Amino acid sequence: MTEEFVPENEPELHSGFKMDAFIPLVLLCVSFIILLGWQVKMSSTQKDLMENTITRQEPAVNQSQQVQASVTKLVTDLLQAAQTDDGAKAIVTKYKIQQNAPAGSPAP
Repeated sequence: MTEEFVPENEPELHSGFKMDAFIPLVLLCVSFIILLGWQVKMSSTQKDLMENTITRQEPAVNQSQQVQASVTKLVTDLLQAAQTDDGAKAIVTKYKIQQNAPAGSPAP
């Protein structure tokens, strides 16, 4: 009959090497900590970039709000003038300028 293979009985397989789970677990934990650290650093960098972008865009936003207020005032004045002036009325008719109702509070 043939002899059955049992790894514990083979001396060449155990020649001073014993597999332990400690080192792979330590390597896994260290790599996980490095990954988390890298993600925290990238998130911090993205936050700083977003804050810088917002800061750089504030003057443009303020300027656009001023331009919008000026245009709104101009159109309101034009619509008021169109009630008495034929030239203003012709411009309002030609470009189909209308005044929307002021925005109210949103419906619940």
